[in-house]
Amino acid sequence: MVKIMHHKRNFGIKGVLLVLVVVALLFIVGFARTSSNKPHVVYRVYLDGERIGLLENDEDLYNLIDKEQEEIKTRFGVDRVYPPKGLEITEYITYENDFKSAQEIYNIIEKKSTFTVLGYVVTIKYTDEEKSPVTINVLYESDVEPALMDASAAFVDSKLLDNYLNDTQEEIIDTGKTIESVYFEENITIKESYIPVNADIITNRSDLTKYLLFGTLNKQDEYTVRSGDTVETIAFNNKLSNQELLIANPNLSSVNTLLSSGQKINIGLIDPLVNVIEESEVIEDVKINFKTVYEDDPNRYASQTYVKTEGIAGTNRITEKVQYKNGEVMTLYVSKTEEISAPVDKVVVRGTKTASVYYYNYYPPAASDTDWGWPTTSPYVITSYYGYRWGRLHGGIDVSGTGFGSPIYAAADGVVIGANKSCANVGYYKNTCGGEYGNYVMVRTTTGLKTMYAHMRNDVRVSVGDTVKKGQLIGTMGSSGSSTGTHLHFEIRDENNNRVNPCKVAFKC
Repeated sequence: MVKIMHHKRNFGIKGVLLVLVVVALLFIVGFARTSSNKPHVVYRVYLDGERIGLLENDEDLYNLIDKEQEEIKTRFGVDRVYPPKGLEITEYITYENDFKSAQEIYNIIEKKSTFTVLGYVVTIKYTDEEKSPVTINVLYESDVEPALMDASAAFVDSKLLDNYLNDTQEEIIDTGKTIESVYFEENITIKESYIPVNADIITNRSDLTKYLLFGTLNKQDEYTVRSGDTVETIAFNNKLSNQELLIANPNLSSVNTLLSSGQKINIGLIDPLVNVIEESEVIEDVKINFKTVYEDDPNRYASQTYVKTEGIAGTNRITEKVQYKNGEVMTLYVSKTEEISAPVDKVVVRGTKTASVYYYNYYPPAASDTDWGWPTTSPYVITSYYGYRWGRLHGGIDVSGTGFGSPIYAAADGVVIGANKSCANVGYYKNTCGGEYGNYVMVRTTTGLKTMYAHMRNDVRVSVGDTVKKGQLIGTMGSSGSSTGTHLHFEIRDENNNRVNPCKVAFKC
């Protein structure tokens, strides 16, 4: 008989020790694994809202960006280059450990976005809410104020502006000008910002001044001076005012500057991004027109006239409160008038005797006087002359100073061929009432020319078809239509309806 024997295991002391060693090893391994998964600080990197990686140290990325962009530093003359605006690095405490190197993150950023430099954003917000604000990127804040002053000096006498800013203006003795205030019509703000290096960034005062005046840094059109050219003819032929041409060419001191053949003149049209408002007191002497009076002589034929006494203009010294916008008169109010000398009437003797029918076989022509009459009372100021301004032809002269509701007279004999009195008395810049003329009268003179009287009050005194005489009251001064203040806009048109210069055709102004 075979016996099957069953033995019981007996570990004893050795077995117990072996179990303890195994347990200890398992505990050590488990502790090590647990300690490697404890929370730690990391940096999540986002570009334009998209997560692009995880960093152990964000400073490594910043330093790498700055190190790799030497070309940008040289181009802008800066010491440091910064990440794109859309880059966001957020610190987290997490268990994550799938890190990318700073070089890997940099490569992704370089492909997807643009690096930045520290600069300033100038924002110009306009009072006209329909006009969008303009932003200008500049590298140095220190260029902004000097450039704005340079732009102001294009429209305000630089010496007077310096005296105003330094509070060194002298008291006016006889005639002259005192600046009371200079400011910008717009709200201008400056804010520090990180600017993408592929954006337009202005890096110096001169370029910023040019941009404020022209609205661009592009090269302006040039004109080559030819024999016989003057500042005035070049300006007019290129649809610029004299002032605009001088602003575009700071090397030209005045309209009387002598030019040389072959000289290059900038004929770019200025388009200011800011409006410089100047409010000043002006004391000046203005002419008082003399009147022409007639004496009849029955002993002379009607064709015979002669000047018995020459007319002499008088002089008024007037004190004006004037508001300018970019050098152009917006409003003018005469606060004081002093007569320096009285005018002397021109006396013309004219014959009234009629020749016999058989004498030279014709009747002599009727006596006539071709002198023009001034259309307003005194004191007056011509605030804008015939010529181009802002690229458009100002086809007449603007006369101000005599005040709202002051008389307007016919400048020559003729027949009324146009009239409007339906517009409100006060106009504004974009008003197109009366085709922008507001209330107006148009007269065809006996010589075939046409005269236009615009921006009148709605108390026009004549109608189409009426015959008017020189010096006849036809209405009063207002500010209707497209007008910036009380004044008379006076035009003369030829037989082809082309507007001509009243200061050359009718008046010496």
